[in-house]
Amino acid sequence: MQKEIKNIEKYLKDNSVELIRTSKNEVMLVAGDESVPLSQAHKLIRKIFLEKEKVFLNAGQTQTIIEYLEIHPITNPTIYETACRICYMDDKIIYELNKDTKECIVVSGERVCTGKVDNVIFKHASDYQNQVMPSGLYDPEELFELVHKHFNLKNERQEKLFILYLVTSFLGMGICHPLLILTGEKSSAKSTTMRKLEKIIDPKVSDLCGMPKGADGLELRLSNSYFVALDNLSSISRNVSDTIARAVTGGSVTKRALYHNTKEIVLDIKALVAINGVSLVARESDLLDRSLIIELERIASDKIKSEHDLWKSFEKDRPRILGCILETLSEFLQSEKDGKTFHIKRKIRLADFHIACVKVGNILGMSEKEVSDLLWENQKNVNRYSLDEDIVACCVIELMDKADEYVNSMTGLLRDLNEIANNNSIVSTVLPKTPNHLTIRLNKVKSNLQAEYGITYVIANVGAFKQITIKKSENSCESCEESVMANHIKRMRERKNMNVKNEDSCEESVMANHIKRMRERNKSLNKAKEMKK
Repeated sequence: MQKEIKNIEKYLKDNSVELIRTSKNEVMLVAGDESVPLSQAHKLIRKIFLEKEKVFLNAGQTQTIIEYLEIHPITNPTIYETACRICYMDDKIIYELNKDTKECIVVSGERVCTGKVDNVIFKHASDYQNQVMPSGLYDPEELFELVHKHFNLKNERQEKLFILYLVTSFLGMGICHPLLILTGEKSSAKSTTMRKLEKIIDPKVSDLCGMPKGADGLELRLSNSYFVALDNLSSISRNVSDTIARAVTGGSVTKRALYHNTKEIVLDIKALVAINGVSLVARESDLLDRSLIIELERIASDKIKSEHDLWKSFEKDRPRILGCILETLSEFLQSEKDGKTFHIKRKIRLADFHIACVKVGNILGMSEKEVSDLLWENQKNVNRYSLDEDIVACCVIELMDKADEYVNSMTGLLRDLNEIANNNSIVSTVLPKTPNHLTIRLNKVKSNLQAEYGITYVIANVGAFKQITIKKSENSCESCEESVMANHIKRMRERKNMNVKNEDSCEESVMANHIKRMRERNKSLNKAKEMKK
């Protein structure tokens, strides 16, 4: 091993290999255009020795070199920033164009230029692809024309919301970006929209991927990519939902280091995430609260283009789209430098994203009120989705449909909710089994119930049991002849564009399917009982 140690010392002296420290106090090994955390540098070290010495190191030799480098002093005083594709630092936005030449786009308040940046280390996913060179700068408002041309969004308001997301997606990880959910019926180009977004924000060599197998695969993807697109999902587990929610606001996960029993490595998971599916696959209320729902319009048969023509047109305009975005960002940074502020009365949960959207909207000719209205309109849709996907919320809404106040024990409430479910032919197994579990379920949709229906509740200990008081504010719910449960089914059908007359095969809402299955099951059970008699 003495020979290998001497060789690595030689590489460090001639700077063909470097040890650097990041702002997160992480030591990284840099060789050529590759840079990896030292604790994960086994493959890179083997590659260095194979190229320079024509020697393939075994696992023990590689680990010995890593342990030697861990105690080696770092002579480079520079503290490096690490990022995937985009870094926002020193009042500049740095966008990596080419990992081979290390060429970047540097956006400031004064100009947009290309060049190399020395104090930023960019991480690269295995399917990383270099970005096209943006064409000359354009008027930011040309984005409206370009987005309308290449994306079939439902209406003008959805186009504006989409543009706000698109521009703010280039602001790096300094702010929390919402989970982007693309919805629409079949043939609304959800996957194509995802591909175009990926090519604009963070292009990949591979095509869109689905959900990686296992939590480790998703966490690794979120750690190494700036924009993660998960295509055509049918469902999301609770663990995956929690991981995506953590990626939206930023978080870390720990893994056992390779060849160690006690040593840990830490993966930072903060990324832009986009998902799509025929139905709304994000159902957990805490994830939906951090989401931006964009609705797509089904493409008419006479407007469908061939794949060749579609991508030829898009690739022709992609440099222009990037140019418009970069010019908008330059004006954004200038307004930041000038200290321009906006007085936003009410902000959504992701307040930094709200503020950024207002500033970007101002550059694009939108008022603060218009931008805020768009975001709160989205929040209202999120509330409805959250309630529609939660049977407890549906039953509570039905309970309070004809009452302004309800007082009972948690046990009594659970009994009444079961009765409502049974009256609507919903099997009681979908409801919580115990009062404690009911409390947990109610807490998940508490803010949604209040925002959408003005329904609030307070739980207090009264003697040996817990008492719940549910109240509904005046004029909180619109009067309607149909029950609230029926309204929920109706809204879900409308959102999914379920027109039975025009569609031979159409997917019923989750609630409607559930009711249908339960009724069929009850009929079968009744027939079986009659046969036994």
